[in-house]
Amino acid sequence: MNIMKTVVLSLICTLMLFATVVHAEEAPLKGIKLGFGFDRGFGIAGAMGKLKGFIGNDGVSVDYIFNRDAINNADIKVPVHWYVAAGGYGDWDGDLGVRLPVGMDVGFAKRVDGYAEVIPRLRVNNNSDFGLDFGIGVRYQF
Repeated sequence: MNIMKTVVLSLICTLMLFATVVHAEEAPLKGIKLGFGFDRGFGIAGAMGKLKGFIGNDGVSVDYIFNRDAINNADIKVPVHWYVAAGGYGDWDGDLGVRLPVGMDVGFAKRVDGYAEVIPRLRVNNNSDFGLDFGIGVRYQF
């Protein structure tokens, strides 16, 4: 069990470092987004470039957005994007796992966006199992 925890935590840290390096090479920092929502319980949602994270009352998660595209429709008057990310999570009770969020974010006011996502996940310790989570929240860009 300790080996699996070490592997998952190493994967999360590597993902965070990789996302920071890739983001630094692509474009300058446009801003940090912070808000609140539901993911690993109720908590704080954040994003910076292609890296997004969540700290809640049930645990923490970090994801790297590897595909994000705009939804272009003449009837939609606000910016709407869909995305696919990969990451990991850790719950305060010791569960660790990997996840693949698929979601959409909507910029409904200047510097404010909302997001919703469906999150298939695989717990890798404590009786490994597959599950489906959901996330929703609002963030403000500084």
